[in-house]
Amino acid sequence: MNGTDGFVAKFASPFDESAVIIEDDGKVAYAYMLDRHGKICSDVWLYNRCPTPIEPEWHDATNLPFANPASFVNESSRFAPPGSTHEFTVTWNEADGPLAAKILLRDAYFARLEAGSKPGWSALATKDGPLARVLK
Repeated sequence: MNGTDGFVAKFASPFDESAVIIEDDGKVAYAYMLDRHGKICSDVWLYNRCPTPIEPEWHDATNLPFANPASFVNESSRFAPPGSTHEFTVTWNEADGPLAAKILLRDAYFARLEAGSKPGWSALATKDGPLARVLK
């Protein structure tokens, strides 16, 4: 668990009843965009807190939520998982297209969710996969 049992944070959109939920369960962390009806319209893997598996876990639903496997994760960086929700900020944009949420971790651009896009984009993804796309 790396010193934390996890946390959940909700960040409301200033445009409507949409929200971003960031959930760290002590194993992995994901972000979910909820539409104004409370349904998930975008999601993205953020990081593994558990040891990064070599083989994908997504072939067995009992492993939910799935850790992203080594071939999809940037392990060369010295990433330190956050200790609390206070290290996250979410900014919103709906100007040119679908509602989008930019997730910042310690003031650094870390992930992006866009209504209708599954999965979203993560700074720790090294190649596009079923849990996250490469953040550009």
